[in-house]
Amino acid sequence: MKLNRIFKNLFLLLLALVALSSCRDEVILKLNNSAPAVVIEGNISNDSVPFSVKITTTSDYYSMNIPIVKDAFVTISGSDGTKDTLVYDEGYKLYLPKQLPTYLIHPCKVGFSYTLNVIYKGKTYSATETCLPQNPIDSLKTLNMPKRGFFPAGYYLYEWTREKPGKGDCYLWNLYQNDTMLTKDFYYLEDDQYLEENGQYLTTDFQFPFHLNDKIILEQMAISRQFSNFLTAIQSQASRDGSPFSAPPSNIAGNISNGGMGYFAVRNIIRKRLVAK
Repeated sequence: MKLNRIFKNLFLLLLALVALSSCRDEVILKLNNSAPAVVIEGNISNDSVPFSVKITTTSDYYSMNIPIVKDAFVTISGSDGTKDTLVYDEGYKLYLPKQLPTYLIHPCKVGFSYTLNVIYKGKTYSATETCLPQNPIDSLKTLNMPKRGFFPAGYYLYEWTREKPGKGDCYLWNLYQNDTMLTKDFYYLEDDQYLEENGQYLTTDFQFPFHLNDKIILEQMAISRQFSNFLTAIQSQASRDGSPFSAPPSNIAGNISNGGMGYFAVRNIIRKRLVAK
């Protein structure tokens, strides 16, 4: 009898624990609202495509909408003498160089600086970056590799590039498989801080398995140290898992003046194509 009472109490205790663990209350925190900040995203390059700039503003934490700025005055001026006025395009949701129905194309030139100016609601936001040099890609090929640990068997891309003299060079890569971008959700970054400055090779192996006859596009970009740090900070924030080792939540400082957020980047792109074989 006493034993039955013990089992009954244990059963009731178990039911209580299950009930408590299944109860979840949604808590809506009251947060202080601040004035919207302007967010500017500009990426220009030596590529033969029109310059483009995206401008939005911040919104409340619980808002599902990102307000788009459509009435700013936007220019990009280069020390090479070029100057483009960009207008908002409703279809692309971007500011593009004005010359409808087509758009102007002024590829960046290595060694020249480019300045973005945005005037919005009486305030001027600006940023300047330089198109940095990089050496040509010496060699690019795929190797048919067996399964290695967590990496499945497949054709893997390898690149060899002779690093140019001087410390501080930073690189960003985009990789495409049959016109599908593989690096869309993260940034593939590298720098030369651990290399000897004697023309050492910057050897890169990309941990993506390709199939035989896949069409591959590799874009290698020379970028500034500040832009590399900005992208690294974005990756750190995006990969936060709540552990003590995660980066503390914070706004990421870009290069936009006057309290603006975001980044205006100038990239020197080398693009190579090959077929996996």
